[in-house]
Amino acid sequence: MNGPSTSASVTSATAGPAPAGSTSACGGRAPAVAMLRLLAGFQVSQALYVVARAGVADVLAAGPRPVAEAASATGVRTDLLRRLVRTLAAEHVFAFDADQDTVGLGPLGHTLCSDTDDSLRDVALMWMDTHYAPFAGLWSTLHDGVPAAERELGKPLFDWIAEEPERVEGFSAAMGNLLALRQDALDSLDLRKVHHLVDIGGADGTALAALARRHEWLWGTVFDLPHVVAGAEPVLRAAGVTDRVGTWGGDFFESVPPGADAYLACFILHDWNDDQCAVILDRIRRAAGSRARLFLVETVVGEGAAPEVAALLDLTMMGMLNGRERSRADWRSLLSGAGFRLDRVVATNGPMCVIEATSL
Repeated sequence: MNGPSTSASVTSATAGPAPAGSTSACGGRAPAVAMLRLLAGFQVSQALYVVARAGVADVLAAGPRPVAEAASATGVRTDLLRRLVRTLAAEHVFAFDADQDTVGLGPLGHTLCSDTDDSLRDVALMWMDTHYAPFAGLWSTLHDGVPAAERELGKPLFDWIAEEPERVEGFSAAMGNLLALRQDALDSLDLRKVHHLVDIGGADGTALAALARRHEWLWGTVFDLPHVVAGAEPVLRAAGVTDRVGTWGGDFFESVPPGADAYLACFILHDWNDDQCAVILDRIRRAAGSRARLFLVETVVGEGAAPEVAALLDLTMMGMLNGRERSRADWRSLLSGAGFRLDRVVATNGPMCVIEATSL
């Protein structure tokens, strides 16, 4: 998409906000065209799933290739891959040269590779199983408040995931991908006075392993449901931190590991409603005692470097779980009601903020 011309920018700056129905309010496109792109979003997400599953981005990681070669390497039809690539080139996923009939990675393409630091390939794969079908029931959710996923799957999402080891593995892999969205916040954690950190809902230990490698004095515990935290051992071993970081299986609605001087909940509380969060926070406060530090890595509505992420995640929570994204005032109220003092909210270069609190 081309940006506005200089003269258009000057006109906009001097004439005030553009009317809602104008082309400048729609990125230079006619409103109906801009809306059509939004309405077709579900098709684009399916196309992204297909190329992620086929491994197209991995095939192109070394550089552009003829479309026929990419199709052969991924086992799909050349004519249909060409059409898919052309569609996704408009979304900056691929760079398609029609004259040469070659395809390479666009600015976003590397995020569908399997081994890049900011890969989201496992998210694309997991969402096919977990998100697409439930969102067809969003209409009912707006009337009765039942998450669309719970209606589609016949039970709460996390209960459904826990039924099959493959689902647990896929979910943990996707959460590992989302570390890219949390990395700026994790890098901003002030752990200089922390000796023992418990990662609540720490999944496969990816986050705590990275923190332990960065802070050589830090000891830690990865805490999650037993069938989830079982996947942390190889991650911790590969990171070389098993001498300082262990695992603990349990349910944070019942209890959490006691005695640490700091607790981390990274992208956890947004999954749950206020009453459920109050229980989790109460369990942390009981385990920690007074004056323990709590670090939450979450979005804060209207704040941070990418506030649109909070809006998108809030829609995800509406369809999939009972949780929601929260404002600064929401976080303050939630924490104070559970016996914590909100100390500060630290904005980062990414979409997540660090919310620091102290148990009273």
